[in-house]
Amino acid sequence: MGDQLTEFIRSRKEQAGRSGVDWQARKDNWIRSVEDLYALVRKMLHASIKSRDVTLRRSDVEVTEDYVGTYTVPTLELVVGGERVEFRPRGALVFGAKGRVDIRGGRDTVTLIKNTDKAGGGWSVILQRMPHLTKVPFDEGSLKDALERVMLPLP
Repeated sequence: MGDQLTEFIRSRKEQAGRSGVDWQARKDNWIRSVEDLYALVRKMLHASIKSRDVTLRRSDVEVTEDYVGTYTVPTLELVVGGERVEFRPRGALVFGAKGRVDIRGGRDTVTLIKNTDKAGGGWSVILQRMPHLTKVPFDEGSLKDALERVMLPLP
């Protein structure tokens, strides 16, 4: 029985080594798509940034993923009054998507996913995971809804 287990493990290791996936390219594409997302957010918030109703700050965070390893990816923080909302990348290896970014505020977290190419290649906001995945395209309306959901209610 031990020989079968050893052979199984050896076979799996060999298969993993022949995956053919360029993990460096996958990581580079992911980081670039996060940068593109932040450019889109800046564009959507242009008027609010210009009027100084919103302040943006960037920082970096380390993410560790299987196969990809540890890498640095930018985060984006929106400051509205005294409240902070953070766009925090979770990773490139997400089932059914090309990556995930969480929008975190004082009240809740909303998930964005990078669509696969056949789904249009843009970003979507997850509205519901169960019993069926429900998502909408990431645009000004869904950004507003996401911010309302994650930010603390006004007194």
